[in-house]
Amino acid sequence: MAGRLGILAPAGRDSQVVSGILSAAGMDSLVAPDAPSLVALLRRREAGAVIVTEEAMDQEALALLEGWLKQQPPWSDIPVILLTLRREATLPRSHLAERLGNVTLLERPLLPVTLVSSARAALRARARQHEAERQVERLAVQGAQLREERDRTRRYLDVAGVMLLVLDGRGRVAEINPKGVEILGYRSAEDILGRDWFETAVPLAQREARRAIFRGLMAGKRLDIAYQENELLHADGSTRVVAWRNAVLREPDGSFAGLLSSGEDITDRRAAAEALRDLNATLEARVEERTLALASSETRFRGIFDSSFQIVALLSTDGVVQEVNRTALAWAGLSATEIVGRPIWLSPLAAHDAGLSETLRADVERASAGETVRREIEMRGAGDSRSLLDFSLKPLTDEVGCVVSLVAEGRDVTELRTALAQLHETAKIETLGQLTGGVAHDFNNLLTPIIGALDLLRGRHEADARSVKLIGGALQSAERAALLVQRLLSFARRQHLEARPVDIGALVEGMRDLMQRSIGPHITVSVSVGPDLAPARADPNQLELAVLNLAVNARDAMSGGGRLDLRAEMVEAPPRRGDLPPGSYVRLSVSDTGTGMDSATLARAIEPFFTTKGPGKGTGLGLSMVHGLAAQLGGALRLRSTPGEGTTAELWLPVAVGEAESPRSSTDTPVPQPRRAAVLLVDDEDLVRAATADMLREMGHSVTEASSAHAALDLLRGDTRLNLLVSDYLMPQMRGSTLISEARRLRPDLPALLITGYSTLGEGEATSLPRLAKPFRQGDLAREVARLLQGGTVVSLAGHRAAKG
Repeated sequence: MAGRLGILAPAGRDSQVVSGILSAAGMDSLVAPDAPSLVALLRRREAGAVIVTEEAMDQEALALLEGWLKQQPPWSDIPVILLTLRREATLPRSHLAERLGNVTLLERPLLPVTLVSSARAALRARARQHEAERQVERLAVQGAQLREERDRTRRYLDVAGVMLLVLDGRGRVAEINPKGVEILGYRSAEDILGRDWFETAVPLAQREARRAIFRGLMAGKRLDIAYQENELLHADGSTRVVAWRNAVLREPDGSFAGLLSSGEDITDRRAAAEALRDLNATLEARVEERTLALASSETRFRGIFDSSFQIVALLSTDGVVQEVNRTALAWAGLSATEIVGRPIWLSPLAAHDAGLSETLRADVERASAGETVRREIEMRGAGDSRSLLDFSLKPLTDEVGCVVSLVAEGRDVTELRTALAQLHETAKIETLGQLTGGVAHDFNNLLTPIIGALDLLRGRHEADARSVKLIGGALQSAERAALLVQRLLSFARRQHLEARPVDIGALVEGMRDLMQRSIGPHITVSVSVGPDLAPARADPNQLELAVLNLAVNARDAMSGGGRLDLRAEMVEAPPRRGDLPPGSYVRLSVSDTGTGMDSATLARAIEPFFTTKGPGKGTGLGLSMVHGLAAQLGGALRLRSTPGEGTTAELWLPVAVGEAESPRSSTDTPVPQPRRAAVLLVDDEDLVRAATADMLREMGHSVTEASSAHAALDLLRGDTRLNLLVSDYLMPQMRGSTLISEARRLRPDLPALLITGYSTLGEGEATSLPRLAKPFRQGDLAREVARLLQGGTVVSLAGHRAAKG
């Protein structure tokens, strides 16, 4: 024990005398019969100091005691009281003192007070040594704890997904994590540690302004630096844009010590945000502003942990949440006490969903085994909102590779996935429109020879009533098929629109009789046109078709009779309506008193091919065609309906610039047919070309047929006399619009007519060319040919000289 003395005095009664003096003074002692016994007492730490006689220190005893003394730990220097004789000793006393170290010499005969005083001094010295031992042990424990905290902080720095930077009080780089080295483009942290931050990483144009802010912080100014976005110099000379979260570091006395910053490289994100500006896919930062005084490694870790843009939690290897950052708490709307200390699968984030709990439990097992786990999961956030998270679990290992903890990270990707889904739906609709337009084009090519042949046959069998009836029925069916194609093209937005200023009031008034005949006498038609109605931008033919569709839909909803109201008026679109730009519009309303639609039916009313009619009663393209027409014109279709009270369909058409054309009367006299002309007909479809040629020949024209644009150009380069070029638009190798352009270089005065099944003309392509839409009847073709040949040059089939027609 530290308070006991060991005595080695084997000669005579010295040991009993010394022990008695010490006992009388209240001190414990142990007598050792020989040197090995004394060393054994010291080794067992049963003596705090020793008293030995000079004559006991022969060579063997001295070597044994000296060997033990040399093995003492650094803090230990056991006191030795050496009792000497006045006569000359066997060994020189100075030699003994040098070898035994901490020695006090007392000559015999002894005064008891001297012995007791020396013994107490020796024990006090030994007690101080033991206090030093305990202090060393405490320092060793604290040092191990500090090393553990430093190593844990370093591991957090190494796995952080953002740049973590510490500047000292002079603006030099004191700490930087691997992510920061990567963002700056250096090979290792040693390349930048200790360097002036502003000279190394700040562009020259911004250097002085940002250094001035730092000097202001050094001077104690309170500056708003919690969040900043600025540029950094990359090692290769380029610049990167970084979003910073900053906190001032202060000494214990409150003076400025430096700056802690966490930065996220947002260069790519900013570029992506600009590219996706039309989708409004901006990513908002959700990190609370914070200013933390960091004076230790633990505080520094908390600042780094809480400054992350990501949802971050630290888990033990069995999945218990040990730490969770502020971003996660803000996102979840929870306090730390509701999450920390529980397994992650039993926390409020996942406990409501058994499937999610099992998934997280399995992921923790995999990560604890050393595997990095990443998946997308749906988790409940603040206010019971459901969000899609890009979730990962990363194992943290110690120096020997053992997993000691897990880092859970999450990033809310709900808005990103929603934007991608919307983009995917847009692509599907576009693909469907392209397919529909192609199918409609093929149908037009098929219907053109059918309608043309039936039209010719009806003229040749006018005397046969039965034939006229059969042919008329066939023509009616073919024209209904053509109407279906028109609807398909309108839905696909492939139908050519000749948009121009239109007097909507005159158009609706002119349709009154047609609508009355179409819907029957059991329904009353009412037309109301507002005063000072401005012309609207519209295609009158397509608009008539749309209004007729709406009227027929209203008729089907009023099988027992009712009222159909058409109303045209001026309205203003307010800025809050997202489907229309603000401005002036002509609103054309078609209202009925029919059965109406419930909310579910109304929500699907404009979907392509959706219909409430029975099989064979409708295609489901009527409202979708009207919707597509309104959208093409820059307007909108809006529907209101209540079951049992009827439906109102509103066509919002933008006000046009310019004067409206007068509508053509249905009683217009036929265009006079000019003299016979020489026509070059070009079409790669044999059936369409043959039917069109028959119509032209029936009119009395001479027709030269060409099955390709190149064959037509060969004829145009020759001596063939021609008065008119009629060409299909969509042909292999060369389109009809290109053929007409080439033909005009060869024969500038040659009139040309473009026949097309659908209008997929390129921007500005052939916009001035006369066009005739497929399918067409002989009368339609005759009017266009007559119009082109009016005032033109007509070649006599009998002679070479041209005459003015």
